[in-house]
Amino acid sequence: MNHRSISKKAIITLVAIFTFLSLFAATEVADSTIIAEHKGGKITMGNMNERLSQIPPMYKSKYTTIEGKKELLDIICIEEIFYLEAQAQEIMEQKEFTERIADQIKSAYFSEYKKELLKDGISFTIEEKKTFFQENHEQFKGHSFEEAEKMIESRLKPEKENEFIETKKQELFNKFNVEINYDIIVNINIAAPDSNEVIINEKIISSSDPKIERSVEDFIAHIDILPKRTQSSLHSEAGLKHYIEELAKADVFYVEALQNGLDKNPVIIKMIDQIERNMALRTIYNTLVVDAIDTGEERVKEYYNENIDQFSTLAYRKIQTFGFDTKKTATKMRKKVKKLIKKQKDEEINALIKENSVYTSKDGILDHIYNNGIIPGIGKDKVYCDMVWTTKPGKISTIFQNSKEKFVFLRILEDITATATPFEEVKNKVEKTLMRTLSKEKFESVKQELETKYALNKYPEKMVVKLSAEEYFNKAEAAQKRKRFNDAIFYYDEVIKYHKNDQDDCKAMFMKGFLFAEELKNKEKAIEIFEKFLELYPEGDLTESAQYMLSSLKNNEDMIESIEFEDK
Repeated sequence: MNHRSISKKAIITLVAIFTFLSLFAATEVADSTIIAEHKGGKITMGNMNERLSQIPPMYKSKYTTIEGKKELLDIICIEEIFYLEAQAQEIMEQKEFTERIADQIKSAYFSEYKKELLKDGISFTIEEKKTFFQENHEQFKGHSFEEAEKMIESRLKPEKENEFIETKKQELFNKFNVEINYDIIVNINIAAPDSNEVIINEKIISSSDPKIERSVEDFIAHIDILPKRTQSSLHSEAGLKHYIEELAKADVFYVEALQNGLDKNPVIIKMIDQIERNMALRTIYNTLVVDAIDTGEERVKEYYNENIDQFSTLAYRKIQTFGFDTKKTATKMRKKVKKLIKKQKDEEINALIKENSVYTSKDGILDHIYNNGIIPGIGKDKVYCDMVWTTKPGKISTIFQNSKEKFVFLRILEDITATATPFEEVKNKVEKTLMRTLSKEKFESVKQELETKYALNKYPEKMVVKLSAEEYFNKAEAAQKRKRFNDAIFYYDEVIKYHKNDQDDCKAMFMKGFLFAEELKNKEKAIEIFEKFLELYPEGDLTESAQYMLSSLKNNEDMIESIEFEDK
């Protein structure tokens, strides 16, 4: 029996193993299982599952694997110890903290109350829908009114909702006697807050309810806590007016929501808790990490000088390349080109390229070749790129073989050196880069300090339920069907880890190697696995199959094609 027939038989056997496996219900880790603990509390599997339920579907799959859950556990633990430190430093009791979250809380109330109002507040008459259908008949071409009715409602809904909310806003403005003082608004100097002394006590929003009223002083203080992008929109008169109108709108809906008992709503309570927690985490992060970093001009300039390459234009070269099918031809042509270069016969060189070279496009000229191992039109070719950068300007290189197995030599036409961008031109970029670099280092340092301070211990292994070999194989098969080959490899690794019996682990390692070879196209990794396989299992049902696959990989043969060939 030859290797090919054995290989085919072994692979078919393994496929059959996966085919007849029935679905097994994996034992779930109990919600009460403690997966981390610290001074003052613990994190359970229930906390993990709750957090998973909050992740949007498009990102959720990343955190459903064992590795993903470990990553999520790290995130939850980091948040927990930073929040403990925020409590220890009484961040939430600070006046500035309360001011910073006030408008976020009002927005949350507005959003939730608006949902309540719109739930039963929007309806469409048949006449409205038919009018829209007739006025926009091109959009519904080929559909009857009855067929298009739901689409029409979805198109009408946003406008109808805006009208409803605007009408309700006006009702509330009247109820709370709200007035916006536009004459004062136009006199507020956003660019120079200290210049507003004359009007500082003037009301820009007046109301019969103190929670809605705002003075110029209140608004100036409010601006300080806004994101820079929002602040920039306030520099135009129209932008400033619109923003203040939106503030008044959010305020009246907030007050009305409170009067209607929305503060007792479990959804809003949870939202407020999350807003407070998020702000506490952001504040303590800024306190411990961002504010602790020196970004003074001297430090920024020092970083610029230390990392000048990051703030310089890239060096590149322009070359003329000559390629041939044989080394003999290349040697002959190199001698001719060398003579023509000495005589400065560029036209004759170009003619030689057109008649003899395999690279005739643009007379063999390639521009903007950076020292990154890549050649335009060819792709990754370290040997070629190294030759470009080791050949002296104005000189001709030695003959070498490129990644396309052509015999090549080249000459350097231009050598553009790297040039540093003046500091003043890249100052902001340098500062941001410095902050990004140092904040990562500082964050790691602070995290380690807090882990020690709060005696954090993580038990990621408790999130894993040891399954039977059959269950792991079944999960691997399901992952393969979804083309999630890395997940399948993870399950094979679990078999290898937990079921060392020279049967299940043997099959798992074989299939792992097979996936790297056939699906992931990672030949080096597949070779490494099959070599280890033969070392661990020198005798067994799959040994000859592994030997054959290893041989095929090293000789660049296609295993599947070889197997199919046996059937002919």
